[in-house]
Parts: sequence; structure tokens; C-alpha cells
Amino acid sequence: MKKNILLWLSVCTVLGTVGCSTSKVPQIEAKYYPECYDPIAKLCKDEDNSDEIKSAAVGGVIGAIGGALIGGLASKDKKGALIGAAVGAVAGAATGFFKARLDKINDRDQRLAEYQKILGDVSSQWDLRKSSVEVALDCYDKQITVLENLVRDKKISEKEFLERMNEIKQGLDNIKTYWADATTNVNADLADGEKFLEEEERRIAEEEKAKQIKAQEAKKQREKLRKQKLASQNQKKKVQQDNEKVSAKANEVYALIKKLEYKDKEGTKSAKVDVVLDNYSLYAITK
Repeated sequence: MKKNILLWLSVCTVLGTVGCSTSKVPQIEAKYYPECYDPIAKLCKDEDNSDEIKSAAVGGVIGAIGGALIGGLASKDKKGALIGAAVGAVAGAATGFFKARLDKINDRDQRLAEYQKILGDVSSQWDLRKSSVEVALDCYDKQITVLENLVRDKKISEKEFLERMNEIKQGLDNIKTYWADATTNVNADLADGEKFLEEEERRIAEEEKAKQIKAQEAKKQREKLRKQKLASQNQKKKVQQDNEKVSAKANEVYALIKKLEYKDKEGTKSAKVDVVLDNYSLYAITK
């Protein structure tokens, strides 16, 4: 009984990471700069309720159950089942995005048309994420300059300065977490799509060998697959380029806040927020 409870707790724990504002990206109370964090907060709320996330969660449940069975059988103990559940849930979530929408389509042409639509959805969602992150970073960039001027003109107390700085830092840290999650997710989605195309290519070869389709038809189907692969590769390159651009901007903003410090009326440095300069390029998709 205890093993079963622990197993399902592990499954629920893994599924609990699905989403945004409720897990990986902490919610913050934006007292001074709500307009800067609002683009990210809205994305988190929308993505927590999206159909794509729910489909991936279903895939995660199936993967977790399968992984638990495999892990338990292989190791014959509770630990093996728990590890299997965690690994299975991650694998299941990764394949849920495309698989949930394509498995039920019997006709290959219709499957490829649906694949193209899904790839378009992935691209649109990525563009929305990127633009929202850029808007948030630009906003914090401008507010850091405003804060710098307030300090220079002695128009802000040390207490308020620290409060504002800490809110900016927390917002930037949350953006970093969100962006890392976004790049990981889109990479997993594109990889899942590429796996689907590889499976389609294998099916075509099998059907041609079994003489279920003629050589000319097989050639035609492979050409369609080639175009879809090219589209997927182009999207992956775009994600890489976008990530490098956002990374550079984020590091610029981090560098600004790292240098900013409070000085009293006599010009004595009295307060500074400790900021660790992170390198966003760590989250770039591997070429």
C-alpha cells in the first residue's frame, strides 16, 4: 500500500512541474513595476490553462505509469518504481505534444497537414513568448535608468531604493526561469516533431517494401516529409537565433542593475543589491 501511495505521489510531483506560474516561475507581488512583469504573468496564467499543456500532462501520466512498471519490474523495489515513474513522466510529457493530435489520424496526407499546423502553433507561441520577454526586459531596462536618476538627484530614500531594486532583481530572475523553461519546452516539442517525421519515413519504406504503395507514390510522400523536415529545422534555427538575442539583452540588463548602488546626500555609498550576473546563453538550444 505504501509503495502505491509513494508511486502516485511521485507521478503527481512530476506532473506538478507542468505549467508556469504555479511551479517553476514563482509569483511575485509587483508593487513598483507591475507593467514590467505583467507580460510574463499573463503568459504564465495562459500557459497553465492551455490545451497543449494538458495534452502533455496526459502523456506524462501514461509515461509515468509505464515507467513505474518498468522501473519496478527491473529493480523489484520501491526505489526502482519511483525512478521509473519520474523518467517515464518526463518522456511521456515530451511526446504528448504531437502524439496526442496525430495518432488518431489514419490518412498520411492529413497527418502531415496537421503536423504543419502544429508546427505553426509552436512557432506562433514561441514568437509570443519571445516578444513578451523582450517587452519585460526593455521595461526593466528603462526603470533601472529612472531609478539611477532618482538616486543621482537625491529624490529617493535608501529603503525605497532597496525595495525597488529587489523587485527588479526578482522580476529578472523570474524572467530567466521562464525563458529557460520556454527554450527547453520548444526544443522538446521540435524534437518530438522530428521523431514523428522519422517514424513516417520508416512507415513509407515498410509500405514500399511490402508493395502496399508504388515507388512513385513513395517518392512523392518522401518529398512531402523533406519539406516538413526543412520547416522544422528552420524553426529550430530561429529559436537558436532568438535565444541568443534575448540572452544578450538580458545580460545587458543584469549588468546595469549590478552596477547600480545607493549614495546618501554626502555621496557615500551606503546600499547595494547583491546581483549575480547570469549568462542566459546557457539555455540556448544546442546546434
